[in-house]
Amino acid sequence: MIALTEEFVESCPVEGGIRMRGMEMTRIEVFVDAAFAFSVTMLVISFDAIPTSFAAMIVAIKGIPAFIAAVAQLMWIWHTHNKWSKRFGLDDAITVVLSTSLLVVVLIYIYPLRVMAQGMFSWFTNGFLPANFQMGSQELSAMFVFLGIGFMALCIVFILMYRYAASRKDELRLSEAELHEVRSVELVWSGVAVIGLISIILARALPLAYVPFSGFAFMLIAAWVPWIRMRRNNSSPERKENEK
Repeated sequence: MIALTEEFVESCPVEGGIRMRGMEMTRIEVFVDAAFAFSVTMLVISFDAIPTSFAAMIVAIKGIPAFIAAVAQLMWIWHTHNKWSKRFGLDDAITVVLSTSLLVVVLIYIYPLRVMAQGMFSWFTNGFLPANFQMGSQELSAMFVFLGIGFMALCIVFILMYRYAASRKDELRLSEAELHEVRSVELVWSGVAVIGLISIILARALPLAYVPFSGFAFMLIAAWVPWIRMRRNNSSPERKENEK
């Protein structure tokens, strides 16, 4: 890539401690957006048919919470990629490979994502919210392992994306503070990947009757992200400069 000029970098707005070098959408970003829109469509049509009776309509309505949960997770993934694109504006071959890898993981896990969302709400409500896909305890354990692997793959892709951006620090003219933020994001996703591994271990180690509780491992994300953010903020270049 051609190195960015200092004048251009200085003109970029700042969000989250990093200048937004990619406010103009690249072709790969447009493609990714379209693929995510298609993924949401797949969630809608994955198991559902047009209701032909009032009872069928009620069953469809009861599937709304699972649909919302699945879409929310997709939007979280899309937003993370969108933020990375705006921060760095990369549009080279490596960016295409990484973005395509992300899409491959997402598209592979569309159906399992909907299945597990339905199963989660069915389990929480003791069957009031239905699950169209039935699984035994052994099959549920395998599904948790499968999803955990996909979750780890997703985290690894985001780690590689930020690591690649850091490797182009000279061309992007990343400041010391921006590099610190990039490393912080890498640490966040590394820890989240470990949490995915914990869920896999629990799914295999817990007695079959307790396999559904392996999903609670993901609640550790709510503790990990604020903690590592606090630690990294305390060691940021700005903080050290202010302490002098």
